[in-house]
Amino acid sequence: MIKVPDFLIPAIDALHSNGASAVIVGGYIRDTVLGKESKDIDIEVYNISGYDAMMEILKPFGSLSLVGKSFGVLKLFLEDYDIDFSLPRLETKVSSGHRGFDVTLDSQLPYTEAAKRRDFTINSVGYDTKSGSILDPYNGLLDLKNKTLTYVNQKTFIEDPLRVFRALQFCARFELTCSLELVELCRYISDNALITELAKERIYEELLKLLLKAKKPSLGFLLFDSFHLDRYYPELSLTNDTLRFIDNMAELKTNDLKTDVILMLSVLVFDFNSAHEVESFLHKLLDEKDIIQEVLNLYIHKNHLERLSSDVITDYEVNILSTKVNIKNLLLIHEAREVRYDEIKERAIVLDVLTCKPKPLILGRDLIALGLEPSPIFSDILNALYDAQLREHFLTYDDAKLWLKEYLKEFNLY
Repeated sequence: MIKVPDFLIPAIDALHSNGASAVIVGGYIRDTVLGKESKDIDIEVYNISGYDAMMEILKPFGSLSLVGKSFGVLKLFLEDYDIDFSLPRLETKVSSGHRGFDVTLDSQLPYTEAAKRRDFTINSVGYDTKSGSILDPYNGLLDLKNKTLTYVNQKTFIEDPLRVFRALQFCARFELTCSLELVELCRYISDNALITELAKERIYEELLKLLLKAKKPSLGFLLFDSFHLDRYYPELSLTNDTLRFIDNMAELKTNDLKTDVILMLSVLVFDFNSAHEVESFLHKLLDEKDIIQEVLNLYIHKNHLERLSSDVITDYEVNILSTKVNIKNLLLIHEAREVRYDEIKERAIVLDVLTCKPKPLILGRDLIALGLEPSPIFSDILNALYDAQLREHFLTYDDAKLWLKEYLKEFNLY
């Protein structure tokens, strides 16, 4: 039985009172059947005069946002749920790209026809809120029970090549087996270069779902070669060890989105041959410069922990490392790779540099307060001060000022 959230029932009842039918479709049904919580609810509204009538009925129930009138979609914000109300539609491919569709809205469309445009059978199941019945024209529930991923319609599937990447992340997230027919269809899309229609941002979005939402992302990456995606991303033909390390990292995620993106990408590229190769791959995948730089920085310093642990570890070396890289993230990456550096971690915690470098005790304004005029030598003085601080020549602001005065006297500056 599909449970409709209580706060949504008044809006659905209003649609029913006006002669419409509301059918919950897609991911919410799939996740409910799997016993997973879902905050995204897609509702198709049938037997209504049109988009404007739907908007008028729903207006009293919360803040509405227009997603696209041509697609007949209204977004309703209730509680912390993301709810889309849409009109049933037919889509016909007329040009390349994800916007290259001619859309026909038809609230009288039979559900079987409306569901035909969906990607996978497990996403084609609907729940008629008026009758309380399950609508499953393409046996999605059976495929879900059998843990099989397959397409709804061959013709409509290939019209959106992004579905190849959706297949990767769905197989991983829900631990499904890809049907042989779906594998062949994904190969067809790859072999005919339909992948090139896609903007890299859309591909990256699906790969992020694979990396961040799957307990075992390796299940998706194992399909890369099977789908012939290695011709576009040869870097992602991964070794068994790397696949295991990626799954380990999935268990170590921090629940901070940006950090987890950085960590998962870092494990993904850890065994690349050079920083140049890492940078080229990341630019092929995404545009976020700060994430690219952080992943690249972790790659460049990937061997520092091993070098540090081979010697007697000093506070100065740990402090220096903290100025170059986020030590906690680097430790997590190595832990995912089944190597632990607990002594370095403990030392970094004591020094309070696990996630950030020490803040300088002395700043430029302190030099001015001592009577120095701003000049190019300021940076040299501040660098010397910071190095002395990292070496623990002083621990407090007052001791730092004393050290500074002696340093300046040595060069006849004070």
